[in-house]
Amino acid sequence: MKATIVFQQNWQAANLMCYFVKKIDEKKSYQFYSVNTSGEMIPAFIKPVDESKYRLDVYENVSYLVDINGTEEFGKDILYRRYKYILNKGSSRSSKTVSLIDVCDLYSRSNKNKRVTVWRDTKVDCKSTVLSDMELHLKNTDRWSIGFSFNKTESFLSYTTGTKIEILGVDDENKVMGKTQDVAWLNEPYKISKEIFNQIDQRTYDFILIDLNPKMNHWSDDLQKDNRCIVINSTFRDNPFCPEEARRKILSYQPISRCYIVTEKIMHESDAKKYDTKKNKLNIPSKHISELIRCIENENKNSASEFNYDVYGLGLKSEKPNRIFSWQEISPTQWEELDVKIYTGCDWGSVDPWGIVDAKYYDGALYLKERNYLSENEWRSRMTPTELAQVAGSDEGLVTWMFKRLGVPFDRDVICDNNRNTKIRALRESGWDYAIPAYKKPGSILDGVDVLQNLRVYFTSDSLNLKYEQENYSRKVVQGIILEEPEEGNDHLIDPTRYIALYLQMIGVITKI
Repeated sequence: MKATIVFQQNWQAANLMCYFVKKIDEKKSYQFYSVNTSGEMIPAFIKPVDESKYRLDVYENVSYLVDINGTEEFGKDILYRRYKYILNKGSSRSSKTVSLIDVCDLYSRSNKNKRVTVWRDTKVDCKSTVLSDMELHLKNTDRWSIGFSFNKTESFLSYTTGTKIEILGVDDENKVMGKTQDVAWLNEPYKISKEIFNQIDQRTYDFILIDLNPKMNHWSDDLQKDNRCIVINSTFRDNPFCPEEARRKILSYQPISRCYIVTEKIMHESDAKKYDTKKNKLNIPSKHISELIRCIENENKNSASEFNYDVYGLGLKSEKPNRIFSWQEISPTQWEELDVKIYTGCDWGSVDPWGIVDAKYYDGALYLKERNYLSENEWRSRMTPTELAQVAGSDEGLVTWMFKRLGVPFDRDVICDNNRNTKIRALRESGWDYAIPAYKKPGSILDGVDVLQNLRVYFTSDSLNLKYEQENYSRKVVQGIILEEPEEGNDHLIDPTRYIALYLQMIGVITKI
């Protein structure tokens, strides 16, 4: 098997073992600890250590005596995995996916009676992406159906070792809250909430693999602070399997500002743009001249993009140049402590997300809390037969069931998308007398965006879909030109927020814009 550098780094991290210790004197004596079923460290014994044989990772409350040579000198009973969380961040085509497929495959061949789960936001999506890549990669490396059988109906690989790899989605809550696993792989978990991650984490015994492009803020940023997390960075240059056309496409994003002679301050970007590459008076090495020529060509044909190159080429976090909002997080407690009137916005969604958001306005700032993001269809799939019978007994019964479930009081101002009048009527007939259609007129989208841009806007840290939308809600780009009009999508909570802002402006609550 031709292994990637990224695979080697992940496999080493997954199998690196350590002792939990504290150094107690200058004679190199260490207190060793075991861990009980509650996760508490219990003193085991004190022994001297030949520090030259180990790597010592020192932290305030505990140190990790890393068994880099695999000696198991102080016994297996108190030997633990050094890393619980293996976080892969990198550019597009950096071999993250095939490398983690190899990790899961080799783990399954090497360990008996284990359970490996692979997660995306839906099982359908996980099958069409990870499972498809897995089948293609294992076939290309002559491993498909060798040492395992594949259950196409249930989407799992069953190895002769008794270990299974299961393809799953967090849309099936019973799977998330159900069985435990030894290894979990979260593939591009942009829409997997921190709460769902926590549920998977507490049910995972060995380690968790996570891979993503760092194109947005994410709960995994906080995970990096954990002592038992390792971050493996990679780019497309680390991938021997990267198709040539994909490599060309990524390199076409590279602007002059990201070429070597500019980043290393050999010359200023403005000088690089007009540098005579044929005469090359500075005797710059040919490979850097070739790179500069390519970057100049990229800018001439308008393919250059700092954002695209940083994210998809270098695997760095970067802000989209056409991003509209940059809102700030607050804690749920801060939201609860703000004692002012609440307004609710609603954007209907049978198949798309049904966005419901609560808002408070105080002193020139809007404070937001996400209430719902699941579509009507998703809710129906989760309801009991009794609940389904209840909502089927009246017109738009699911709408009134949801508002009762969320505890929205009858005297609340509820501003709704005006394209489903029957739903608004059902709310009013059920007691929500102040449920009204959002005021929409030509240009109201831009008007609402303008109002929001002139406010300080905060959202609670548990509003993960709202966080995702405000980071990705962007203006349209046509032939490299950023237009005023927002792109479609990433707006299922932004739209009801906009309805509320325009409503508050219309009734005079928001006056200074």
